[in-house]
Amino acid sequence: MKRHTATILRTCCFALAAVVAGCATNGGSQLPGVSQGNLNNNALQLAVGTANIGQDGTVGLNVVATLRQANGISGVLADQPTLTLPSGMLVPAGTPGAYSSSKYGPNVDAGTNHVSGSPQVPLNNAGLVNSTLGTFTGVFTYGFGPFNCDQSCSSTGGYYIGNPNNTGGNGFFSSNYAGVSFQGSVGMADPTQPLPFFSADPFDYVIGNGATGVPQFNNGTYPVGFAGYSPGFTVFELPPVAGAYSLSVLVPATNAPQVTYTANATLGSTAALGPISVTFVSDASKDGGGTGVVTVPPGVTETEVFVVDQKSGQYYTVGPLTGTGAVSYTLPANLGPCTTNCPQPTLKAGDGLFIAAVGYDYPAFEAGPPGNTSQKPAITGSNGQADITMSPIGNTTY
Repeated sequence: MKRHTATILRTCCFALAAVVAGCATNGGSQLPGVSQGNLNNNALQLAVGTANIGQDGTVGLNVVATLRQANGISGVLADQPTLTLPSGMLVPAGTPGAYSSSKYGPNVDAGTNHVSGSPQVPLNNAGLVNSTLGTFTGVFTYGFGPFNCDQSCSSTGGYYIGNPNNTGGNGFFSSNYAGVSFQGSVGMADPTQPLPFFSADPFDYVIGNGATGVPQFNNGTYPVGFAGYSPGFTVFELPPVAGAYSLSVLVPATNAPQVTYTANATLGSTAALGPISVTFVSDASKDGGGTGVVTVPPGVTETEVFVVDQKSGQYYTVGPLTGTGAVSYTLPANLGPCTTNCPQPTLKAGDGLFIAAVGYDYPAFEAGPPGNTSQKPAITGSNGQADITMSPIGNTTY
C-alpha cells in the first residue's frame, strides 16, 4: 500500500541472469548455489479470485502465481510477466506506470485489458517502456515481487523479501509501489487513504516468525535483512469480472533461446467472501506477546494474522488459523531478533504496531515456502478460485 511519486529512473535489469536457475528469491530459507538450468523444466501456475479489501470497502481481484523448478524453488532470476484480463475488464485510464510519465510516456497498460512488465533495457534507459510492473517485478516461487536480478546479483546473491531490487537508479523506490511490506506506508500508516491500483503481497504482507512451521530467521542464520516469506497473493484494485484470465511470463535470455511460460485460470464467480476483522491485546506482563480474536466469515478455510513492529521493522505472523466466527489467537512472547542474549521479546513496550488479518478459501499457507517444495502446489479452493478477505489495518501501541 506504499505509494511514491514516479520519477526518472535508470533501469539495469539485464537478462544476464535469466538463464540460470537455483535462486530462491521470493522466500527461500537460504540462497542456494546458482547454476544454469533447463528452462523448459520449469512450470507456471495461475489462480484468480476475489479480494474483499476491508481497508477501503471495495472488492478487487486476487492473483496467485507460481513459477518453480521441479524442486520447488524459483524457476528463474528475472522474467517479464503479462497478465491478460477478460475482454472489457480494463486497467483504468490514467493509471500510473512504474516510471515517470512526463519522461517516458503514459502507462502502456492504461485503458487496456492487460497488466504487464517492461522489457529489460541498458543503463541509459534506451527503449524504456513505462508499464505497471516495470522492469524489476517478476513472478517467482510464490507470487509477484520486485526481485528481478540485475548486475548487482553477483554481489547480493539474489533478491528476497527484505532485500528487494533497489539498486540505485532501477526505479524500485521511485515507482508507484514499493516492496518490502506495509511498514510506514500510506494506507497502513493512514487507513483513511485508498489503496493504489496494484498492491498487497509482498508489498504489504509478509509471513514472519510465529507462523506454524516457519523457522527462527532472526538469529543470524538467514541472509541479512531477510524479512520473511511470501503469502502469495497480489491484489489489484479492479472490480473482478467473471471469465478467462491468462498469464504469460517471458524469460528473455541472452545466451540461450528465450522461453515464454503460459498459464490460464477462470473466475467463475464474482461473489466475495464476507468481511473479516481482528483485535490485538498486549500481554499484561508486557513480555512481548499478545492475544486477540479474529472474526472470520463463512467460506474461509484458513486465516493468518499479520503483526508488524513499526519501530524494529520485524514481521510476525500467527496461523494458519482454522474455523469461522470468533477465532482466538496468541502471538508468542520470545520471537524477537537476537544472536546473543537470547531469547528476546517479540515486541517491546512503546512500539507502534500494525495489525491485519487475511482469510483464504484455498490452502494459501500450505502452498508457500518454506514448507512447500512442490513444483505445482494447490493454489485454488473447492470452487476453483483463490478468494481472500482482508481486514482493515489496525494501528496500535504495544
